[in-house]
Amino acid sequence: MSGTGRPDLDWIPSGTVFGAGEMLFHRDLPERPLDEILADVDLIVTGPHASAAFPEEVAPWIDARLTRRLQRDFTDLSTSPMARRWVQLDPHVLYIENPHPRAVRDANRARPADLGETLREAFQRIREAGESSPKLSGVDAIRPVTFGLRPVLIEPADDAGWAAMIGAFATAGANGVDAYEALRDRVIDRAIEVKLRRLAQIDPASVTAADWRGATTLLTLSLHDTMNHTAAPNGAIDRERLPQDRLPNVVALSNRGDHNADPRASADGSMLAPIDVPSCRPRTARALAQAQRAAFSAAEPGDVVFNAPYLGGYETQVAGVRLREIEPCAVVRTPDGGQARLELGAFQFEYLREFLLGPEATAALMAPGTDWPEIAPDHVDRIARGMAHAHDHFRRWGQDLVGS
Repeated sequence: MSGTGRPDLDWIPSGTVFGAGEMLFHRDLPERPLDEILADVDLIVTGPHASAAFPEEVAPWIDARLTRRLQRDFTDLSTSPMARRWVQLDPHVLYIENPHPRAVRDANRARPADLGETLREAFQRIREAGESSPKLSGVDAIRPVTFGLRPVLIEPADDAGWAAMIGAFATAGANGVDAYEALRDRVIDRAIEVKLRRLAQIDPASVTAADWRGATTLLTLSLHDTMNHTAAPNGAIDRERLPQDRLPNVVALSNRGDHNADPRASADGSMLAPIDVPSCRPRTARALAQAQRAAFSAAEPGDVVFNAPYLGGYETQVAGVRLREIEPCAVVRTPDGGQARLELGAFQFEYLREFLLGPEATAALMAPGTDWPEIAPDHVDRIARGMAHAHDHFRRWGQDLVGS
């Protein structure tokens, strides 16, 4: 079952299949072979929530009350132009973007064994919550409402409707979010292989310290944004979140650790579960944060923070465990007779959306309406250059940024 989408929302034509050419971004693609690019890459950025348009296959189940503003607010859309511009500026960064929004299926959640049963449970919890906020943790692989509780999806009325809905979502998902997840994992694994092969050919004495650090490092970054406000019934995104849910002024860096990026203490003194071990080294996380402070002149304590309000989502959890298991084997012998180890790690950036949008676009969204303002190209360029400068700071000085 499919249909033409309403003209006031963003749509992907029915039957659209996304391949690497539409999801993978690097300044030298497609002219240069991917393996050559991966050998030089030291940061893989992923955008699991960076798209807003719905596949037309799911159009019959989109609530009529959803506006373009709410559709885009329900995503991390502002990260997309920043990341695409960033990789144009830095040849050592590659970006993979999910073409589907979380309303199709959330790539930053575990894929449930039974998508239909999970979605039924989500609708049931929403009904039972009434006017209060439903607890959707564990059943939000497809979320029927926005975080401000505005309706996104229509609940089917009978079993036939449920079968049609889940079939449409599965068909659409196979063409987008499923392909994104497969590409993301394949590219990360391939990058490790080709970087180790390249590393085995490099004499450490023949390269600069920055080039050596880049050759011996591969990090993955799950890129997000969150606005410190939610939408009112008139469309104004001006309702301030609770203090514990607010983002810092620039960015939160999450590595599943504590407020200093170190391992969190377990409540009972037991060993941490694998997903709760820091997904990248604490000193690496602190150096990355210090690089953000330097690049964005973010010197205030509330500008850049660790693991608040988020510890790091599903992408970061899974990547952290996978890369930590691989890292002990990521060792090669170099031409000078020594050994070189590839440092692996995963982390999450959650930028304050108001920071990414800039004051003019933010002011437009905080006024009543249904539209979504464009971000000025010069603002996109400024933020993207800050991201690029920050990682270049990290690449050049590494842990020296946080002292010896």
